[in-house]
Order: sequence, then C-alpha cells, then structure tokens
Amino acid sequence: MIDISLILSILIFVFGITLSFIVGGNNSAISLGILVSTNVMKRKYSYLVSAISIFLGASVGSLTMFKSVHGIVNTSDELIAKVIIVCILFSSILSFFYLNRMGVPTALSQMIYPSLAVISLVTRIAFLWSAFLVTLVSWMVSPLVAIISALLLYRLVHVFLKNTKGIIEQVKYYRVIILIASALTSFVTGANAVGIIISTGLFALPEYIIVPCYALAAAIGIYLSSWRAVITVGFRVTKLGYASASSALIGSALVSEVFTVFSVPISITQTVMGGIIGLSFRSLTSDIEKQLKQIGRGWLLSPTFSIIVSLALYGIIRSILGF
Repeated sequence: MIDISLILSILIFVFGITLSFIVGGNNSAISLGILVSTNVMKRKYSYLVSAISIFLGASVGSLTMFKSVHGIVNTSDELIAKVIIVCILFSSILSFFYLNRMGVPTALSQMIYPSLAVISLVTRIAFLWSAFLVTLVSWMVSPLVAIISALLLYRLVHVFLKNTKGIIEQVKYYRVIILIASALTSFVTGANAVGIIISTGLFALPEYIIVPCYALAAAIGIYLSSWRAVITVGFRVTKLGYASASSALIGSALVSEVFTVFSVPISITQTVMGGIIGLSFRSLTSDIEKQLKQIGRGWLLSPTFSIIVSLALYGIIRSILGF
C-alpha cells in the first residue's frame, strides 16, 4: 500500500530544498553586487563571503523562525497539513520563476502566508490569525523603518568618515563597512527568508535534517545566481555613493534582524529597497518612483499569483486523494 504521508514528506523536503536554492540565488544579487561593483573583493571571495553568511543565517539565525509557519497551522490531521505545505511551497517556486521573468520583485513571505491563510479558510482548519495580521503589518512597516534606519546610519557614517585623515584611510574604512553590509544582508536573508522555508520543512522531518540541508541549498544557490544581475544591481546601488549604499544595506539588514529575532516574517527584498529609497530621497534620484511602483507590484502580484496556484494544486491533490 502506498504511504501517502511519506510521499508528501518527500515532496515537502524536495520543494523546500528547491525553494531555499532559489532564494539563495535570487536574493544574493545585492549582497554580491555591492562587493563586486566596489572591487572590495575578488569575485570568488565575494561569492564565498555571501555563501558563508547565508549559511550561518539559515543554520543559526533562523532559530527564532521555526514556528513562523509550523506554529500557526493548528490541525491534528497530519495529512491535511502536509498537503497544504506542499501546495504553498510549489506555488512559491512557480511564482518566483514567473514573476522574476516579469521583472517583479518577489517576496517569499508574501507568497507563503496569503496562500496559507486562504487554504486554511477553504479547509476550515485552525489558523493563528493574530500571527498573520502581524505579518501583514510587517510588510508595510519594515520598509518604512528601513528608510529611517538608513538615513540615521548614513549620518553616523558621514560624521565618522569626516573625522578620518586622508583618502587612503577613508578607503580602508569604506571597504570594511561595505563588507559588513554585504555579509549582514546575506545573513538576514538566511535567517528570515530561508528560516520561513525551514519552518515548512519541519512538517516533514526534524530540524537536525532540515536546517543543514536547506542552509546548504541556499549557499549553493548563491554560486548559480545571475552574474549579469549581480553587476547590474551592484552598480545601481553603489551609484548612490559608497557611504549611502552601505548605510542603506546595513540599515535595512538591522531592521530585518530585529523582526527576525521577534519571529516576524518580512520581505527582505522590499526592506532593502526601503533602505535604498531612503538614501535616494536624500539625493532625489529618478529611481524613487520606479522603486515604489515595483514594491507596489510585488505586494499585489506575489500573493495573488501564489494563491491562485496553491488553490489549484490543492484542488487537484484533494481530488486524487479523495478527501
């Protein structure tokens, strides 16, 4: 007799590995780009720093995110829970591929949680709505807080570097600050984004299997990220200036880490964009309106597409299994 539960567990594990791999490659453009475009490190060392950082974030920093999905779906029916997780993971993978090709900035949390909420309504399982509402608020609050954080940090960096003597000494400090910005961005990506995926994997296997496997998948994903995207995003960010670019990334990364510590899923991509927009306001660049529109498109299309796909897949699986 076919063990349906085992098959679903295998699918959750495989889809989780795949999604971690995609997140590693998709979200690495900024952290890699700032290192490469400023020539702080050689290409191979830039990849290594980003890979190690996201691995540490996923394997250590994600501890607070273990219940971000696993803790809000309350049902004694293990089979139903696994079917739901398979649906939202598959829809997230498909959404990443489709929306990225459209040029829409994708946010993992904005794919998983709306889909989870809608399927929970359909299946009438117990769902922790208070946690979902906190997540909704975080999508709006985190970019705004990142704007303020980036501006404050820029001011501190500017004052600090202003008191340094000589251009050579300033360049040394810039290199350190940029390295910190890149490493922090990769770390919080692992802690929050990959941490959400790890939480879904706990429906299938224990954490001592899920955590290292998903963390490694995210790190490997970085090595297969688009080099053209890395260069494009890197120069787009650093054209703000080294101090502005590093302040935007560090500021948004610190905001993301605070949310992660409190187990709140956020959009890492849109929080980083918030930091960049904050420094763009300072110089009134023409990118502000475009970036705001991109965030808006992401808020609309990411959950919509993912909900449609997850509901369709749930209907198919339900008809096959007959429940």
